[in-house]
Amino acid sequence: MDIKKLRELFEDNYEELKYETGRSITLNMKEFAWQQVKLYYEKLGKVAKDMTEAEVKLILPEQVTPKGKKYTIEGIVDIVEKEDNITLYDIKIHNAEEVRNDKDLYRGQLNVYAHMWKNLKGTEINNMAVIATAPPPKLRQATSIGDEIAVDIIDDWNPIVELEIDNNEFEKQIKCFGETVDKIEEGEFKAPPLSKLKEVKKGQKAPFGTAVCRHCDARHSCNSYSQYINKVKLDEEILEVVESEDMVEQDEWKDAFMK
Repeated sequence: MDIKKLRELFEDNYEELKYETGRSITLNMKEFAWQQVKLYYEKLGKVAKDMTEAEVKLILPEQVTPKGKKYTIEGIVDIVEKEDNITLYDIKIHNAEEVRNDKDLYRGQLNVYAHMWKNLKGTEINNMAVIATAPPPKLRQATSIGDEIAVDIIDDWNPIVELEIDNNEFEKQIKCFGETVDKIEEGEFKAPPLSKLKEVKKGQKAPFGTAVCRHCDARHSCNSYSQYINKVKLDEEILEVVESEDMVEQDEWKDAFMK
């Protein structure tokens, strides 16, 4: 499949999602999404073609929190099966470096998915990995201006982050999920202060507001995030780091409040 056909499929899928959800996104966000799809296909086209089951919906119903509340866990994964070896992939729009620096956060989730797969299919997952589709800043900048150096950067870019299978992770993660559900039901969650969003965790280059909050569905109603994304009281030393990362996100934030 050539890039022209891929773009046609992207546009068709975008129009379908817009119709189903009744929502659209800014042109900048749409172009950013297209770049991720294009780069994913160019880098991992073989993995995509090897998928034996795509967008498998996993459901684990009738879970009970420590305080007795019932909830259901759902997830969507992609599967590659070769010679009785099954690999589970979870596609994230995160940056691969962020995933590698915080593997524990993702390992628990994927181990739950592996457990859910076994319940659904009766077979064991042999390998699992996150596919982090967000291109690193240098690659994003190079592709946006058509820089030939992008070819070399793509060769060095590895968006697949393999994670270890650990059966003990399931019970640990289910307990964590249950405690989180209890907190949500009782309204215990509070938005972190702006100072938390400005922190840079060990092993990461981007502050918490860029590495984590960008992926939160509630960020557009968060006062701390609105200050952060608009650079209110933001320390000068991290401005350069977040500028390119959040440029597209700024457009989405503004668009969300202008509607």
